[in-house]
Amino acid sequence: MTNTATQLDLSQLAVNRDQPAKSPVKFKRSWLTRYMLPGGILVGFVGLFAWATRDSFLPAQSITITPVVVSRAEIKQEGTPLFQAAGWIEPRPTPVVASSLAAGVIQEMLVIEGQHVDKGEPVAKLIDIDAKLALAEAQAQHTLQEAEVRRAEAALVAAKTNFAKPLSLRAALADAETLLSKTELALGNLPYALEAAKTRQHLAEENVRRKESAGAAVTGRILREARAELATATNTFNELVAREPMLRSQFRSLSQKRDALAENLKLLTEETRALAEAEANLAVANARADQTRLRVEIAELQLERMIVRSPIDGCVLSLDARPGQWLTGVGSSTSQGSSAVVGLYDPKYLQVRVDVRLEDVPQVQIGQPAQIETAAVASLIEGEVISVTTFADIQKNTLQVKVAVKTPPAVIKPEMLGKVTFLAPPSPIVEQEPGESPLKLFVPQSLVTTGEGGSNVWVADLTAGTAKRKAVEVGRGATDDGLVEITSGLQPTDKLIVAGRESVVEGTRVRVTSEDRTLSSGSWNTRGGQPAARTAQAPQTGS
Repeated sequence: MTNTATQLDLSQLAVNRDQPAKSPVKFKRSWLTRYMLPGGILVGFVGLFAWATRDSFLPAQSITITPVVVSRAEIKQEGTPLFQAAGWIEPRPTPVVASSLAAGVIQEMLVIEGQHVDKGEPVAKLIDIDAKLALAEAQAQHTLQEAEVRRAEAALVAAKTNFAKPLSLRAALADAETLLSKTELALGNLPYALEAAKTRQHLAEENVRRKESAGAAVTGRILREARAELATATNTFNELVAREPMLRSQFRSLSQKRDALAENLKLLTEETRALAEAEANLAVANARADQTRLRVEIAELQLERMIVRSPIDGCVLSLDARPGQWLTGVGSSTSQGSSAVVGLYDPKYLQVRVDVRLEDVPQVQIGQPAQIETAAVASLIEGEVISVTTFADIQKNTLQVKVAVKTPPAVIKPEMLGKVTFLAPPSPIVEQEPGESPLKLFVPQSLVTTGEGGSNVWVADLTAGTAKRKAVEVGRGATDDGLVEITSGLQPTDKLIVAGRESVVEGTRVRVTSEDRTLSSGSWNTRGGQPAARTAQAPQTGS
């Protein structure tokens, strides 16, 4: 270390101050470099500062903006397999039950499982002896009541005849008039009869006096005869005298009777009552006949229901009863027993009940095509989604979906297991032309204004700090989230004015106070070929 220091020449660092220093050359400064150049630089800095802070001094409308929703349409080709799920085959929509409409005991089963039956074909027979006896009793009662109807009809015919031609009243009136005429005639002849009787009485008295004055010349027998003749004449005269009041009373009575019969013939009171009563009796008889006829029909129906028939054309799925079993019949109030006899299904209408995982449920749509695989058929079977049930299976974490079998082969039967491949349905998005951008632009429908000049939206020009009205073309209808597609007129980086656009005009200076992302959030996202939305971020400026 000492040796190295001794080797340095420190004399080279010394300054010779004996020689005078040379003075620098002095130049004369001009006013341009002395004043104008610094002033220009200062003015430039002031102008740049003023331009950068112009938004703080110039008046501007406060607004809220929202970005444009940009999506990339991912379209799956129609018929592309989406997912698979297992299930089992069953009748569509449900099995059909052939039930007994009448209560009774099964005597014989007429079909077996898997047998094809036609609509109305017997499938079981009940013991029908009671139904036959009930029918015979009802028929006998109906026959008896029909005889009552005929009797009532005959009575009605007689009542109508008596009403139309009251011959009995006319005969009674004629008899009364005859008796009245006879009485009137007798009353008119009574004075003459009294005069004759009085004359005979005088003659008889004169005859008796002459015979009594003759004395013994007249025999006693002749005298007695003369006295008897006098007594007879006297009695006849007295009788005629007493008959006059009786004849006058009889005349008055017959006159009243004749008048009453004439009035009754005019009014026909009894005949009218008899006619009405006969009509009522016939109506009652007909009603009772209808009741008995209904009883006969009920008994016939009950006897017919002793045969249980198939309600459809199909195959026997299950035998739900056996011979000797008691059936309650449809509509029975008892809770014991059953009315089901045979389970049926139509082999032309089958479906697959599929357990779909919950994560695959959003890809299921009504009318979606599907392919069905089963061990009984080597080829694939075409299917179609017809319904999605409303209750999920908590244990399996699945939801049941029903897939209709379009053309069921004859070999597939209910309860067979199958696997269903769900295919992509026709996409509602039109396939893009070659060279077309795969990006789709969407904006909230509430921000699109439609007028005579077409549709337009208010956009914030962040570079110029002004509001601009842009004409746009609206594509398909609004989505469930209220977004509409914009086919032209917007850029992915455009910012739409949400709040404050009511008071702006073209070129109005605006100041962005906040950005609203609720209207264009990424929640608008569906499956099955629909675009998944995202918001476009505006490029960051140097400011």
